[in-house]
Amino acid sequence: MKILFFALAVVLCYILWQKWELTKFRVTEYRVSSPKLKGRACAAVIADMHGFSYGRGNRRLLEEVRKLNPNAIFIPGDMLVSKYSGTYEVALRALQELARIAPVYYSYGNHESRLRNPEKANHPLFMQYMSKVKEAGVIVMGTESREISLGENRVQLSALELELDYYEKGRIVPLEQDYLTEHLPAQKEGLYQILLAHNPAYAGHYIRWGADVAFCGHNHGGLIRVPGIGSVISPQLTWFPKYDAGLFQEDGKNVIISRGLGTHTFHVRIFNRAELLAVTFLPE
Repeated sequence: MKILFFALAVVLCYILWQKWELTKFRVTEYRVSSPKLKGRACAAVIADMHGFSYGRGNRRLLEEVRKLNPNAIFIPGDMLVSKYSGTYEVALRALQELARIAPVYYSYGNHESRLRNPEKANHPLFMQYMSKVKEAGVIVMGTESREISLGENRVQLSALELELDYYEKGRIVPLEQDYLTEHLPAQKEGLYQILLAHNPAYAGHYIRWGADVAFCGHNHGGLIRVPGIGSVISPQLTWFPKYDAGLFQEDGKNVIISRGLGTHTFHVRIFNRAELLAVTFLPE
């Protein structure tokens, strides 16, 4: 009987813990600096929301974003779940409110890319969603670059939409060495370079291409994290992904990978709270 009670207690604790991990998020702060920057600026980064709601109308999420008073809001994809059309409305309402706080730049994740295919059942609904997103003033970016203001700074913002082949389950498909150079315009000399790239598996490519900072998502922090080791498995079903969450630096370049705000398919987070990123840009 004691064993049974103990087992039930363990199960109850796990359920309560998962409820906490799946319904609460934290604000994770990062700082990046560069001589290319003239003044201080702040950006909120929202990745992999997947139609989640943090309070009615995402009230808690929006409150935290407002507190940051960001100069821009960057979204490296997956605001919705492609096969669940109900998540489109949640994402739309959040984007409409976010656009009232600061300029919003939204690039495609694999869920959005999947829905761009006219053969997908939800394609018409997705096109309606995207039309309303753009009407709200959100800047939607495919594989392209544009010069934008970020506080006192002029920066180049690029977005990368990878083909769905690069999201194959169970393995990392190699990316051609010159893929970014062939698909994106050249960086502008003297301008700080920001890249929105949903898939973090190719972080090394983003650094070598010349991104001063790249914002990624997709891995949801690796679903299950073991203290001292890191993530165990990614939503793409790759074991112990190298680029799972956090800040990765090389040669003065930065890749920041969000653990995301939502989940899909595998609704599990262990030692892996959802997060909103607050990134401060500083001159050197």
